[in-house]
Amino acid sequence: MKNNKLARQLALLSAATLVSVAAQNVSAHTGIRDVVQEGLVSYNAVNITHGCATNAAGETATTRLDVIASSALFPNAADPTKAVVTKLDPVTGASLGTLADLSGDIVGSLPGVGFTNLGLGLVQPGLFPNFIPKVDTLASGSLLNRGFAAHNGPKPYDSAPIWQSVASTSSLAPFRVGPVAFKTDSCALNLKVRVAAANWCLKGNVNNTNPARADVWIGHMTAKFNDSFVMPYNQADMDAGKFYWPTMTITRNLVTNPLPAGCGAGYNLAIEPSDADIDANLPIPHGPAPTGAPQVYWPSGK
Repeated sequence: MKNNKLARQLALLSAATLVSVAAQNVSAHTGIRDVVQEGLVSYNAVNITHGCATNAAGETATTRLDVIASSALFPNAADPTKAVVTKLDPVTGASLGTLADLSGDIVGSLPGVGFTNLGLGLVQPGLFPNFIPKVDTLASGSLLNRGFAAHNGPKPYDSAPIWQSVASTSSLAPFRVGPVAFKTDSCALNLKVRVAAANWCLKGNVNNTNPARADVWIGHMTAKFNDSFVMPYNQADMDAGKFYWPTMTITRNLVTNPLPAGCGAGYNLAIEPSDADIDANLPIPHGPAPTGAPQVYWPSGK
């Protein structure tokens, strides 16, 4: 009896391990921890799995530096021109064209307005105790959370080092999102929210041209972030055409909100910050948190 019980426990443990490995199919990259279910609030996190790579042009060996700060930007600006919305083939992922906004697919999204109903909030404590919210001021005067800059010390970049080797436990920079719901007449299956993220490892203007200063995780280079050797996916493949988006997938509940007749296979949606938005908001800002910035949230009402 004991042997049978032990065998069942080992089988369950093995299954859980396989699920864990499958869920971390990009475990060497900074990504988003969990898939988000339609209609639910999610306490989620940017998953930081290693320190900054130090590869320079022509080098193949990789050494990791301590991460001293982290920065993330979400595509939820009130101005829809600050985001790019793409319709995707649900099987191949190929683009089926761009959309002006999410008003045809997401409950609460309005024509000519950005994805302000993502419900983004910051959560403490996290990887770094000092969070500087990135906020936009709306026409009403209220502030909209757009992301965060996080560091450990009294001033940006002054922090105790946090070393993340590939084999170590991942560190989390947490946030809260949702609830997000798909319109009943929409044919969208998933909404892929692409987050611009950077892990900073060297401080000061003297390091601005050092390829080890940061690991930048965006789907393509921009005017400011234009060094392929701070793009870790590039470094791993030594191919300047390969990039990687940290992506949070919001899945439609097909039981309670099935696709309408005539949708066929449906489609996926992707939304990402524009290049100009990334260049303006991904770097770590100097100075205190904005006056009146939204409060951070604690799970479970704490």
